Amino acid sequence: MSNPTGRGLSRQGVDAAFVADEAQKSHLLLEAQLLRAQQQAEAAADKLVEAAMIEERLRERCFTMGLREKAFVHGFSAASCWAQAGDFHHAIGVCQNLLAHPDLPTRLRHRVAAYAKILCARRAQWYEELVVHDGE
Repeated sequence: MSNPTGRGLSRQGVDAAFVADEAQKSHLLLEAQLLRAQQQAEAAADKLVEAAMIEERLRERCFTMGLREKAFVHGFSAASCWAQAGDFHHAIGVCQNLLAHPDLPTRLRHRVAAYAKILCARRAQWYEELVVHDGE
């Protein structure tokens, strides 16, 4: 399952179990999208958490196989899943972990940094809205 065209990310060493995990993750993301469209936010969040956990496993397997760029992409996807599930803390941590890699490609580094900044701002906004004000 290598990349014969020379385009995209290397898949050298990827086995059937890895491909099955990628397919399961994609299925969970589609389910989450459908559930959100049906105003079933909690069920959608559950699917997103499952997808995030798969993405983190895929990231680690990619690092083990030496597929660093693919690992970075799975890491960024994991951060997105955590954020969409409402776990900003976990999502920001995944972004910070990615940014700690000196070999993170520049374009992806800018995307991850911008995304983390947005997540931090939204978390701060959310915290502000949760504050119980005197007299309320």
